[in-house]
Amino acid sequence: MDARPLNGRGTGPVGVVHVHSTYSHDGHDTLEDLREFARVRGIGFIGLTDHAEDFTAERFAEYAAHCRTASDEAVTLLPGLEYRFAGHSGLHLLALGLRRWMAPLTPAEFAATAPGITGFTIVAHPLLPRYRIPPEVAAAIDAVEVWNAAYNTRYLPDPRALRMLETIRLQRPELVGVAGLDQHDSRNDRETRVVLHRSGQADPLAELRAGRFDNVGRTMRFASRAPFGRTRLAALSLLRLGLDGINSVHERLSRALRGRG
Repeated sequence: MDARPLNGRGTGPVGVVHVHSTYSHDGHDTLEDLREFARVRGIGFIGLTDHAEDFTAERFAEYAAHCRTASDEAVTLLPGLEYRFAGHSGLHLLALGLRRWMAPLTPAEFAATAPGITGFTIVAHPLLPRYRIPPEVAAAIDAVEVWNAAYNTRYLPDPRALRMLETIRLQRPELVGVAGLDQHDSRNDRETRVVLHRSGQADPLAELRAGRFDNVGRTMRFASRAPFGRTRLAALSLLRLGLDGINSVHERLSRALRGRG
């Protein structure tokens, strides 16, 4: 991945967020696998977000302890969970650096509980809830995942998510945009990264929460609070439309070839 500055200035530790391990029912990598994945790519920290429905309080305690023992001087594994809620289709909230077990039943309960016991909170893949989030979540969350490498591909962020971020930032200018891997299998590295602005920081999640980082992908690099503006967003939307069209054609061809087989 080309990490030359494009529209940012991060030169500190490199990290990835929104990553699943075998503690999730659909994860393929052990914590040790993920440590090795990070080590060979120069990644210094991983913000884990395993599925909360796969946990109990006891299992979370084991998971947090395992993250500590699986970390080493080169790679820090930060325990976290991904929450979903009945009656809120597509709304997934990420709690990174979770310091103790919580089991919120509603988005409002998450918004009230998470800030005191979590290092960094994110609205994941906002396209799934159709870019609509409850006002109590918008008032409490730390970040919007404006580039989900699983749903948006490794090539371009989501312009509608960026618009949503900028709308919320009119009331909460401290809110940041973040690029997440949404990774379940490290054999498919979609290459989005977060790069901190400062070296030697003991708490990477505090740096993310403060917005002192750049988002880096295959084609773009931009700061967490970089204003895109109407013209730039319009250009990105056109590029996104073209890329999505190419992907749609590719998917149809792939299905047709599989059908012939």
